[in-house]
This record gives sequence, structure tokens and C-alpha cells, in this order.
Amino acid sequence: MPQAKKVLNQAASAMGTITLLIVTAVILIVMGLVFFLVNLWIIKFAAVDILKLQVSGEWIVFSAAVLSAASMIGSKSR
Repeated sequence: MPQAKKVLNQAASAMGTITLLIVTAVILIVMGLVFFLVNLWIIKFAAVDILKLQVSGEWIVFSAAVLSAASMIGSKSR
């Protein structure tokens, strides 16, 4: 029976680790979306409201996506 108890402890530890991994992944995805939306708002505000440019929504979203990806890649290299 001690062997079974050891296996159960290892399984419980593995489940705790998997749960932590899932929670961390969800938090990182939510933070990435918030970061993207802030970039989107900044680009839209600068292009449309300050510079009075006639820019379609696709280009604003594309610019925010490129800026978000570049900043994530840049922060990873440090």
C-alpha cells in the first residue's frame, strides 16, 4: 500500500502543476489581449483623432498587431 500512496501523491502533484499551467496560460492570454487593445486604442487615437488621417480599420488593427508582436519579441530578447 505505501507504493499506491506514493503514486497518488505524484498524481496529485501533477494535477496541481497542470492546473497552475492552465491558469497561467489564461492569465497571459488575457494580459496579451489587454495589451493589444491598449495599442489599438493608442494607434487609433493618434491616427484618427490627432493626425486626422482617413485610415481604415484593417490597417489600424494590423498596426496594433505588428506593434504588439514586436514589443513582445523585443522584451523576450533582454
